[in-house]
Amino acid sequence: MHPGGLGAPDRLPTRCTNTDRLPRRSGLIRSYRAAFANTLLLDTGDVFWVDPADLRNDFVLKGYARIGYDVVVLGDQELAAGANRLRALTRIGGAKYLATTVTSGRGDFPREVLYRRGDQKLAIVSDLRRDALRFVPPQRTAELTLAKPADLADRIGRLKKAGFLVVVAAHMEADTIEDTAAACEGDLILRGHTSRSDPKVRRIGGRPVLRIGGFQTVGVVAIRAACGKIVDMDYRVEVVDTSWPLDRRLIQTYQAYAHAAMRQALDAPRRDGLVYVPSAACGRCHRRQHAAWRAGPHARAYKGLAKARRTGDPNCLMCHTTGFGVKGGFIRIEKTPGLAGVHCQNCHRHNAAEHRRKGFTVPRVTKDVCTTCHTPVTDPKFVFRRKLPTIRCPKGVAVSKHLDRAAAAE
Repeated sequence: MHPGGLGAPDRLPTRCTNTDRLPRRSGLIRSYRAAFANTLLLDTGDVFWVDPADLRNDFVLKGYARIGYDVVVLGDQELAAGANRLRALTRIGGAKYLATTVTSGRGDFPREVLYRRGDQKLAIVSDLRRDALRFVPPQRTAELTLAKPADLADRIGRLKKAGFLVVVAAHMEADTIEDTAAACEGDLILRGHTSRSDPKVRRIGGRPVLRIGGFQTVGVVAIRAACGKIVDMDYRVEVVDTSWPLDRRLIQTYQAYAHAAMRQALDAPRRDGLVYVPSAACGRCHRRQHAAWRAGPHARAYKGLAKARRTGDPNCLMCHTTGFGVKGGFIRIEKTPGLAGVHCQNCHRHNAAEHRRKGFTVPRVTKDVCTTCHTPVTDPKFVFRRKLPTIRCPKGVAVSKHLDRAAAAE
């Protein structure tokens, strides 16, 4: 939300993939913040993937932290995570996570968020009803206690008496919004719990009600207020398309997720995951292969990161080290120097004990393994079929140019 007048949307959607949707949303939001000083960024809920344990939740919230969301409403998909998982996830971002009508089983989150800009005062509250808990498992639903509508009305009444303009983020079904809008004194009601934004403004009981949701659009509300009341308001739905600038740091967040998801999928058969070891341990038996690795760019991956002064960026560490972010992997250079760089197990994902079993064959390195790091953004000239011959480990008596250089160096 920001002050100022806006016209209706004047662009048709331009194709935008899921890969760059969040980076484009970041570009849209940065553009608005550059144009309007008092911009507040609010998500009406259902940020999490439907499976609370899914890895993508961690990285979506890292993206939200990068974008700089001010408030995120806890919807049914967030509450499905359970208090412990929810607390762990919400530590990732810097937003305030709001749950007004969920009074127990939610963790320690505020019931209202207050902002003051000069003589203007804005309060945000949320309203979640039991009929919206569609993704919350029954055992989790039993843990949640929801306030009565009258309790929310009393809270809003107190805020209005204190001179606040009150925005209600209503996370509920379409047929429930009528009762909410008619029963409370909120100045503006934003209906979430939907996959589509509506560019039309509804009025219920004289109050504006906006339907805002989905990942393809962003709702923008321009408000001019005085004495805790809306004097003028304009609303538009912005399409998240390729006309907005691309936040490349968020592309890197997506790439880090892709790498972590690939690693998780490949390691799924192992109950305890990989036991990471430096390439030198492999080199005790595979001397030629180790020498080729030492002469190649993978061994120098961390040094390149250090040169660029990006060793503190977890998105970069995901690809420039071995096992970053998982048990037994790279932590930091002072603690795990042997896993700095891209070691053998980044590509050959098996443990030493498996390798020694009778009949074991080394799995082929596929394009999917390489392109989780060598993406069109980070390495636009990378072509798997061309690169494969240069990265293939030497076999038998064959000696590569990399091996020649390594032997000469030793």
